[in-house]
Amino acid sequence: MQKENQANLALALSVIGAIGTAGQGGSLALTTIHHGFLAATIGGLADWFAVKAIFGRPLGISHRTDILRRNRVRIMESLVCFSADDLLSKENIMDVVEREKIGALLVEYLQHRGGRERLVEAAVDILRHVSSDVDSRSIAKELTPYVIQALHALPLEESFAELLDVLTEEPHADRIFNMLIRMGLRLVRTQVFQDMLHENIASIRTEYERDGMIRAFVLSFFDDAMIAEWLTVRLEEILTCATALDDRRHRDGVQALVSFVTGLRANPKLYEELHRYKIHVIEQLEIETILTDFIEHRMKGNHPFWIPYVKELLNEKIDIFVHSEAWQHRADRWMKDLAAGEVEKHHAMIADFVREYLNQKSDDELITFVEGKVHTDLQMIRVNGAIVGAFVGMGLSLIVTFAERMWGL
Repeated sequence: MQKENQANLALALSVIGAIGTAGQGGSLALTTIHHGFLAATIGGLADWFAVKAIFGRPLGISHRTDILRRNRVRIMESLVCFSADDLLSKENIMDVVEREKIGALLVEYLQHRGGRERLVEAAVDILRHVSSDVDSRSIAKELTPYVIQALHALPLEESFAELLDVLTEEPHADRIFNMLIRMGLRLVRTQVFQDMLHENIASIRTEYERDGMIRAFVLSFFDDAMIAEWLTVRLEEILTCATALDDRRHRDGVQALVSFVTGLRANPKLYEELHRYKIHVIEQLEIETILTDFIEHRMKGNHPFWIPYVKELLNEKIDIFVHSEAWQHRADRWMKDLAAGEVEKHHAMIADFVREYLNQKSDDELITFVEGKVHTDLQMIRVNGAIVGAFVGMGLSLIVTFAERMWGL
């Protein structure tokens, strides 16, 4: 049963009881009950009138009734002040915020609530959205002068000199020499080398046979193919022996390679040529076009190159945050200071919001709204008024009766 029905029932019972016990004098119990019902009726009616007077005009009485409607402005300002200055004051809001361990809450969210994945994906989505709106050609045009300047400043000559220094070191020189030997072994059996060898043999044979018949007679026993094959086999033997570390050819070859590289390192013309070549390459490169294509296809596109690196970086930073109390304390302090600043800056919005919300309602809507919030409690006041009135009425009746009897004695 609704509280209002209970209050109405209590009032009705009080009225019926008061009427039913009227004129039944003679018995102390009936007299006491009658006064109890009578007092309950008076208390119930008084409370009913008081409750109704808040929201309307009970029995058409306008004096000191319809309190909400007549005092709307004052009541609204009281509600606004209560909301902004008492219930949601700056001190109360920050007191609640300060009690929270925001750093620990963030760790819990990141580790056990799926926050890590959501944070990483959100960051990637934001960056992809930002990169998709980038004007590739405009960005490339702005970056081109800086890229050209960086290429000109690139220490290619110094780097090449350092590379030559590394090549002269013993283990590297041995490896390079063996690599050259292996390349030579593959080269001597190539068709290009064999054709070149045959041409040179034919040229040498012609030159050698020009001055004597005996030379021509002797060389007639050896054709070009035989000589080429003999030379090829001999070259392979020499090169194969040169791969052995304890072979004299290997030591001499390595030393010759080191001497060659050292001489190359000391040649200033080499660096001049390198510098000219670098300038030539930079002038030939279409830097702006290259940058435009790179931004369009590698930074945007369906699979930007930077996504795995961003995810790795974010996960690394999250791991550091999760295992670092100092970072958590800094995040906690930063967010609380941010909240304090925002509360200080926008606290007036609370009063504005409550005032605007209440102003949007008509008098009837406001009355209905307030009554809906306090209706149950107000009806309980009526029920309690009837009950308390009954007990007070019966108590006063007993006191008066006993006093009369004692006075009569």
